[in-house]
Amino acid sequence: MKKIREKAIKRYLNGESPKEIYRSLGKGKTWFFKWLKRYKLEGANWAAEHPRRPHQSPKRINQEIEQMVIATRRRLENKLYTQIGALNIFWQLRQEGIKPPSIATINRILKRNNLIQRREKYVPKGTSYPSLGVTQSNDLHQLDVIGPRYLKGDGRFYSINVIDAFDRRGTIYPHRRKNRMAIISGLIHCWRILGIPSYLQMDNLLCSRGSNRYPHSLGIIIRLCLSLGIEPIFIPIREPWRNGIIEHFQLNFDQMFFRSQSFVNFNDLFQKAGDFEQFHNKNQRYSTLGGLTPSQKCTGNINYLSESFPLPEKLTIFPGYVHLIRFIRSSHLLDVFGEKFVMPADVEYEYVWATIDTAKERLGVYHDHKLVAEYDYPLPKSSMLLPKID
Repeated sequence: MKKIREKAIKRYLNGESPKEIYRSLGKGKTWFFKWLKRYKLEGANWAAEHPRRPHQSPKRINQEIEQMVIATRRRLENKLYTQIGALNIFWQLRQEGIKPPSIATINRILKRNNLIQRREKYVPKGTSYPSLGVTQSNDLHQLDVIGPRYLKGDGRFYSINVIDAFDRRGTIYPHRRKNRMAIISGLIHCWRILGIPSYLQMDNLLCSRGSNRYPHSLGIIIRLCLSLGIEPIFIPIREPWRNGIIEHFQLNFDQMFFRSQSFVNFNDLFQKAGDFEQFHNKNQRYSTLGGLTPSQKCTGNINYLSESFPLPEKLTIFPGYVHLIRFIRSSHLLDVFGEKFVMPADVEYEYVWATIDTAKERLGVYHDHKLVAEYDYPLPKSSMLLPKID
């Protein structure tokens, strides 16, 4: 290419017209006069190709801004309980009166400096999964028990944790045991702090659902929920990721609370758990909430459980609904608390939504909101005695 440019200008200097030159070379008018101008202005090296890369990229991140983002990240790492991701760095800079770069730019800075810890995302397998529409606070709470965890010199403990699926407000209730009364204690604590939900979603722990021997008896956790107008939902067996919001919260509990500090004993941990709970609800910012904290996102009329709520000595089965989400395999059997019910062949390898109507004592099974099976589900009339809370 350089030789063609030099040849064209040489012919021009020998008296040929520009039109004859660029036409004979298969070039255009613009091309010829561009190189003629270069010849007149740039001296001996005029025919060399100029680099196309701009001297300064408009997307290049200012070094001062990059160092400011990194310094803010380091500073946040040394603050107890504080989030250290791009969203919180953005808000921290704004709080300090500094105009921050975009969250995408902050993420690029963190990635380039190896400051991002990546987790594998759950990839749906394509099968339709039934779910509730969550539109306000206390539509749905997710419950999970984490543990055992161990305190140096003071034994093991568990933590009964709950999170609101709409606004991400959470509660933490450490307990020495992982039994039904420990979970009830955690739920009472939760409903006093967050309010009483419409639905409580949990996994299939035996202590949560009742008895394998008497599946129709419905355990005291289910009975307590029904007495307060709460509808329990049990996620599919061996699919803990269906409680994904509380699973993510449990990760924060481990990393930001339990493993970030030392505890003198269980009582010290219990007190600090309350501090972390308040800090989370008032300060943690979620990208899914548009950068708001859980307390800022909280909306609607909150019906709190009274501090003087008397836990009854006995509980009957109140009118209401108990729900189970189940995956139907090739056996076509639906597992309801250990009891098996035959399902139609057309729901094979599909999720169904099963509902126990305690007033009508009927079990209805739905797929894509259509009733596909129905069974009698007789319930005991006797009350269940509640042990005293530790």
